[in-house]
Parts: sequence; C-alpha cells; structure tokens
Amino acid sequence: MDIAISIAGSHLARKPALARLAEEAGFGTVWNSGESIPAFAAMMEHTESVRIGSGVFRAFQFEPRNLAQHTADLQRLYGGRFVLGLGGGTKGWNILTLGRDFPHPASRLREMIHAMRRAWATPSDERLSFDGEFYSFEGSALDWNDDGTSPAAPVYLAAVNPGMLRLAGDLGAGLCGHPIASVGFIRDIVWPQVDVGLERSGRTRADFDHQGWITYAISRDRRQALRELKLSIGPFLATRSYASVLDSQGLKAVRGRVQEAFFGRPGDADALAEAIPDDVAAEHGIYGTPEEVVEQAQRYEGLIDTLCLYSANASMTYERTHENLELGIEAFRRDG
Repeated sequence: MDIAISIAGSHLARKPALARLAEEAGFGTVWNSGESIPAFAAMMEHTESVRIGSGVFRAFQFEPRNLAQHTADLQRLYGGRFVLGLGGGTKGWNILTLGRDFPHPASRLREMIHAMRRAWATPSDERLSFDGEFYSFEGSALDWNDDGTSPAAPVYLAAVNPGMLRLAGDLGAGLCGHPIASVGFIRDIVWPQVDVGLERSGRTRADFDHQGWITYAISRDRRQALRELKLSIGPFLATRSYASVLDSQGLKAVRGRVQEAFFGRPGDADALAEAIPDDVAAEHGIYGTPEEVVEQAQRYEGLIDTLCLYSANASMTYERTHENLELGIEAFRRDG
C-alpha cells in the first residue's frame, strides 16, 4: 500500500515546507485543497520528485480550456509532477461559494474531462475546437512548448455517490476517496461502483489508483485525538449529499442525530462530538498515539492502493494542525 498525504487545513505559508517534509519521508503524493494555482507552484518549487495534487479543485469554477492551460504550464515547469484532482462539489457548497448550482454534475464533469483532454491532445499549430452540451470553445490551441513534456495530467476524481464513482472508474486515473469512508463502505459501495466504470473503459483495478483518504488525529491524549477526529468528520457525516455513507451501513439513525446537532445547534462542538458514537468515529477514521494510528491503518491493507492521510483540522489551531501533519509524516515515513 502506497502512502500519500493531504495538507489541507495548513497555513498557506507552511505548505511548501510541509510538502518538502513529506517528500523527504518517502511519500508518493502530496495533496492540497482547492486553493489557487500559485499554491501548487510553490509546493513544486520546494520539492523535486514527489507528485503534487489538487485535492480537490471544485471543477466548475473553471472553464476547461483555462484549467487545461494551467495544468500544461505546471507540467512543463515541474517535470510532469502535477496531478489534477477534481470534484463536483455539493449543491449547497457551490451555491455558497460559487454563486450558483451546477445541475447534472456527473455529466458536466465527464464533458469537462473530455474537453481538457481534447485541449491537451491538440498540437500547438492546429485549431482547438470543442462543442458539447455544457462547454464549447473554438480558437487557438494551448500555449505550450513542444519540449517532450506532455501537457496532460492524470485526473483523479473525488466521489461518494454512485454516478461519480462510476465516472471515476470510467475516466479517472484514480479516486480521491472521501475522508469518512469506512472499510465496509469502501468494500461494499465504493469498489463495486468503480468496477462498473472500469469495465466501461476496458480497464481493471490494476489500471487504477484507489486512494483512501483517511482522517486521522495523533496525540498522546487519546480522548483529545478522538474529539478532534469527531469534530473533523462530523460536518461530512452531516452533509445531506453524503447520506449514503452512513445509510448504507445501517447507521441512518446516527446520521439523523449528527445532522440534528450540526444544523440544529450550529457551533456547538460538544453537541456534535456527543452525537457521534465512539465506535462510529473509530470506523470512519484513525486516532490515538502514533503507534496506534499506524496499527489502525493496517485495516486498509489490500483494500485500497494508496493510503492518503487526511489531517483532522476542524476546530483546531494552525499550530495543532501543523503538529498533527508533522506527526503523521513521521509516523508513516517510508525512507527507512
């Protein structure tokens, strides 16, 4: 099982150093949340070989030609190390942050990927044309030097629900697994839907990098770590678009209590933590001492291709988030 890490939640100024630290510890991929393009360039500037991924961009804030150009520039400048992680976002979050809803997200994202791949494949001296249901453009090809570096990036999709999971298997190089996925959810829900997509594209699991994004909290104070884990997975568990995670495991009543605490008592951290049973939290994340967290992570061996550490960060200071990231990097280091 390969190892990756997301440094989402860290301070912008600390991201390049954290990426470097993970590279030195032997991590294969460092993901960052969907912030601006310069953040990824800075992380690449301070590393040499590790892959740097957008984990994840909310895809619909971009036009596909524009995003394809950004990707081509990063690939050219940094030796093809960029990984393009995309997600459709939830309806509520898109309205809140982007000002509108984007209906039919799976179909829209499918078309966006095809449009970007058309842009990457069009020679620089030819006209670039794409005419789809959601995106259309006509004009010059991308601006990039034909120096032997491909402008394309592997596309990983963030997915929870069946349509997006199938799309990931069909068109994606891999999956950015959701930070609240238990072993049962991955085994019984995620993989079967991804397999449908893989079959559509004539591929097998060997052609696909299933990354399980596992929320973790490390502390010698196990109660502190458990609370931090609960407060970080709680908003995900409460999100209506992700209801299938708990419902598919027979935990609909738990979901109801979590939603009641999160939406009915906003800002009440105690209520949210109390609404999540300890065993449910332990099934959907890992926590405790460094040794305990490494041991708990072994349950994903043979189930996923890459374990991506996703640091708890809700209700945590930057200092505590950075401490957790550094403890995770040290606990899982692969440099011998």
